[in-house]
Amino acid sequence: MGGVLVAVLTYNRLHDTLACLESVRQLEGPVGAIVALDNGSTDGTPEAIRRAFPEVQVWELGDNLGYAAGNNRALRMALEQGMEGVFLLNNDTLVDAGCLVAMLETARSAPHIGAVGPLVWAWPPSQGIWALGGEIHWRRAYTTHREAGRAEPSRRDPHPVDFVPGCGMLLLCEALEAVGGFDERYFMYWEEADWCQRARRAGFSIQVDPRAQMWHKAPLHPEDLPPATLYYMTRNRLLFFWEHGGSMGRWIALLHAVHGAIRLARRYEREDQPSHAQAVWEGLYDFFARRWGAWGSETASWKTGKEALWPVSSG
Repeated sequence: MGGVLVAVLTYNRLHDTLACLESVRQLEGPVGAIVALDNGSTDGTPEAIRRAFPEVQVWELGDNLGYAAGNNRALRMALEQGMEGVFLLNNDTLVDAGCLVAMLETARSAPHIGAVGPLVWAWPPSQGIWALGGEIHWRRAYTTHREAGRAEPSRRDPHPVDFVPGCGMLLLCEALEAVGGFDERYFMYWEEADWCQRARRAGFSIQVDPRAQMWHKAPLHPEDLPPATLYYMTRNRLLFFWEHGGSMGRWIALLHAVHGAIRLARRYEREDQPSHAQAVWEGLYDFFARRWGAWGSETASWKTGKEALWPVSSG
């Protein structure tokens, strides 16, 4: 079939979803299909998409499966249909019309490129850059969005990075065949860094192309994060560095990550934000209990091995 599958993961936020799909509709380049993967929205999102965008396939997943499991459906579909890649988007994003064309040019410029990310601007745009790819700081056990807050990128040419944020990333099917999909233990947050690290270890490079541009309606500063995000960020940070830190490095990284989480929880307690503090404490606890999946879910996994990287079916 060829072309690129554009997949938008949706969970409520109807107006943002429709605005995102309107920008997707304007994309230039070989769009093979557009799919909206709905994670159990309660605001009428699936019906509204069908009315406004009849060309979009709507998959109602029935429940909030999270980023990893939800998007794995789209990755599997792209492989089954012989597409070149999958452009994954969050529903709180807007894409420039030339975004896909620029990323594909980079993807085709050299062998063994596994993923390409765009320059992501914050929203409103006056806040500057949200991310130009990501960097992993192994010993101190944290990641950063490169150039966040800058008014302009420091370079305009495509270049390698440690990972690209999952709000907008082009994954190439050549890499998906070798690496598999997202690790569903993460549920959401850090799974894209995990995937990029597995791809790099398999011999693929991860690129960011500043010529490709999009906008993300997400907090630029960590103090704006809600409790649920803090929970997943805490637990999954520990999981990521335990998985990828190496036999000795994982212990050093773990000490730094645990220390940082404890300091953060105590800061929220001092600031009288008990729900935020509780989220961090529970993230710590669930990592050591090896409890993965959705926060507080009765079906969360207690298994010690990796979850299947592919769902049973594609939707």
